[in-house]
Amino acid sequence: MSEINAKQTFKVATFNLRKDSLFDFGNRWRYRKSHAIGEMKRLGASVIGVQELLPSMREDITEQLDGYSVFGLGRSKSTGGEHNDIFIDNELAEVSYSKTFWLSKNPDKLGSRAYYALFPRICTVCEVLLHHTGRKFRVYNTHLDHICGPAKRLGVRMILENIRAVNEIEPMPVIIMGDLNAKPGDTAVRMLIENRIKKFRNTLAEVGERMGRTYHGFKGKKQGEQIDYIFVSEEFEIENAQIRRDRSASRFPSDHYPVVATLSLSV
Repeated sequence: MSEINAKQTFKVATFNLRKDSLFDFGNRWRYRKSHAIGEMKRLGASVIGVQELLPSMREDITEQLDGYSVFGLGRSKSTGGEHNDIFIDNELAEVSYSKTFWLSKNPDKLGSRAYYALFPRICTVCEVLLHHTGRKFRVYNTHLDHICGPAKRLGVRMILENIRAVNEIEPMPVIIMGDLNAKPGDTAVRMLIENRIKKFRNTLAEVGERMGRTYHGFKGKKQGEQIDYIFVSEEFEIENAQIRRDRSASRFPSDHYPVVATLSLSV
């Protein structure tokens, strides 16, 4: 279960779990699922956004990750395939609303994709109520296109448009997390930071003590730049942020490191 301290902080995390692929051989899901689920437990996060979650992997995690609820749909037309789900600690938080939308010009059309994008891309959003403070915020979890720059930028625009639309109805603090397949200087990241809808900060860039690579391809490399992010709006205080580079025995739980941020909101 997640942890909370006297200052009423809470943790959020993003973790690309790496889908189960035939080409991963000894790093296939069946060999590392206990390590991945164990790492999710050790994160101590009230909110965990995951990427590349296949339905069979989702079933494994929900069976073993006690005390968490999961929200999100798959990206295909049948809502199968990869998920960008959000896991919520039931003891410390609850979800009043959730939705998965597609990062295309038709965000409510199941399975739709950006022009030139190889796969559909999605974003899952939840409105989260923290039990200990009574405060609500929205958290967006996504996985942007890994090849097509225009599709990546369209994805950011669609997320920002959703934020603008729902904030006009009920303003809330906002967290955006996920695998953006973009380095800190890339256009997609700059679009998030420089947008005029809501001001966002990269938690690792502000207070991270262990900056560096977040994708390591099961090799454990540290040098490089992040592509996995937790952005927060200005209502949040960033207490800490780090890349978790833990390794269980001789196996990594994924080809990405989780990113964790400790945050607080005034009561």
